[in-house]
Amino acid sequence: MIEEPIQPQPAISEDSPPKRKMSLPVPVPVVAGGVFGVLLLAGLMWMARRPPPPPAAAPSEESLAYLSNVTVSDYHLSIADNMVGSVIVYLDGLVNNKGDRVVRYLRVRLYFYDTLSQLILRVERDIVTPDGAPLAPGETREFQLRFDRPPASWNLQPPQFQLVSLEIE
Repeated sequence: MIEEPIQPQPAISEDSPPKRKMSLPVPVPVVAGGVFGVLLLAGLMWMARRPPPPPAAAPSEESLAYLSNVTVSDYHLSIADNMVGSVIVYLDGLVNNKGDRVVRYLRVRLYFYDTLSQLILRVERDIVTPDGAPLAPGETREFQLRFDRPPASWNLQPPQFQLVSLEIE
């Protein structure tokens, strides 16, 4: 019988794992593109957020009683397209102070309906702002409110108005 010499085997240490060629199931550029897309979407959502409306202060009894002296009338709609192709709706009208006090602030609530007369949008907007010119007693003033993205189901009729709050002097 012929004996063959035993070849010495390299020592395998427990600290180092065996070397293998690793391959990822998804290519690195695809993963990087996905991460970039998620970050881009999060950034756009953060930039598009709107600041919350200021908290409405509880109107005083005096202000509530004065609401009957303020009217909104002669309002009509106009529609325009902007440069990127979206629709902008303008609501123009008149606000009248029939009382004997100065109105410093006036907020209205608008109700938009669809063709089935169902409420689809409720929005509050300021007509007279604290940093703008006050509405003097007996004064009638034009106003314009802008709506960038009206609901597609809107019936294209002027919204209903409700005077919500006001501050008087």
